[in-house]
Amino acid sequence: MAKNAKPSKVEVQVRKRVGDLEKALDDATGRLKKARKDADRARTDAEKAIRKATKSAQRQIAESAEAARAEIDRLRGSLRDGGGGDSSTTTAAAKKTATRKTTARKSPARKTTGSRATATKTTGSRATATKTTAASGGSYASMTVAELRKAAQTKGVKGYSRMSKSELVSRLGG
Repeated sequence: MAKNAKPSKVEVQVRKRVGDLEKALDDATGRLKKARKDADRARTDAEKAIRKATKSAQRQIAESAEAARAEIDRLRGSLRDGGGGDSSTTTAAAKKTATRKTTARKSPARKTTGSRATATKTTGSRATATKTTAASGGSYASMTVAELRKAAQTKGVKGYSRMSKSELVSRLGG
């Protein structure tokens, strides 16, 4: 284009659009940099909080361990002395220890694990019952949907997971 020539209308619109896009890109880049700084600051704060909590927990564990060692030493000393020390203190300490042990045994996590193990055993028995019922030519109508689906899977029935009980019974031939 010549130096003295006027730019066309399209050329003016294109330049304006390019300018708008450059401005939008600069704004987005600025927001991205700010977000990155904020994320770095948050990560640093989280790391500090974790270090602080870890130190506090370690300190509490050390204090608990030290108290337990002192209690053990005191109890050993009273045993060596033939129990001649203050028996009420020794009995109270023994009760505290027994209470802690009892509480530790009644952990909800252990109960849940035990229940899950029992549930697994029950499911295993149910699967055996399904195989036995199906193998012995028992009535499919008396089986549960889960048992029917298992039998359908074993027989290679397509789409068994979406079928109702009546559909499963009829498809299995019962």
